[in-house]
Amino acid sequence: MSNLEPTDVGPAAGGDRTVSDTDRQHVITLLTTAHAEGRLTVAERDRRATQARQAEIFDDLVPLTRDLVTVGPAPVQYAAAPTGEVDQIVAIFGGAERSGHWPVRPHTFVTTIFGGAELDLSEAVFEARELVVEVFCLFGGVTLKVPEGTTVDNQVIAIFGGCDHKVGPPTPDGPHLILKGFAGFGGVEVRNPKKPKRSR
Repeated sequence: MSNLEPTDVGPAAGGDRTVSDTDRQHVITLLTTAHAEGRLTVAERDRRATQARQAEIFDDLVPLTRDLVTVGPAPVQYAAAPTGEVDQIVAIFGGAERSGHWPVRPHTFVTTIFGGAELDLSEAVFEARELVVEVFCLFGGVTLKVPEGTTVDNQVIAIFGGCDHKVGPPTPDGPHLILKGFAGFGGVEVRNPKKPKRSR
């Protein structure tokens, strides 16, 4: 969501300035967009919209949208007590999926034969900053969604297949993913999660 919150307001910059109907509608539009993106419930949207219609000064409007402004990607979560275990994911003539809040081991083996695996690491808990994922894809595919700022070291050997990674620039404190293994008549894709559509 884009930062549509009124700017140049506050105690030192006119927070007590009277708002117009246009200002109120601007905030209501932001609340409606937040609800459409699943960031506000119907009840919360309606409660804030009512307060926006009753607002008299900018200091009444700003708190209604402050928690809806996206300032950057969510921080990566690291486990306080890593187990050091090895994970194994297998999809043969089928599919495997991991998403949400799940533990990512330091070493993970992924096997897909006439099947596919989709691993979403964007909300996962990492047991180590450096991760090794070894894949074996034969007439299969693996998709990895990694948090923004992840460094990707692609060492996969592809024969009649491919391994692509399209991620944003790495950050010094981001995870380091080492991708190894083999892709034959299959493919491996590494990318960042899609960002929600932004209102204009």
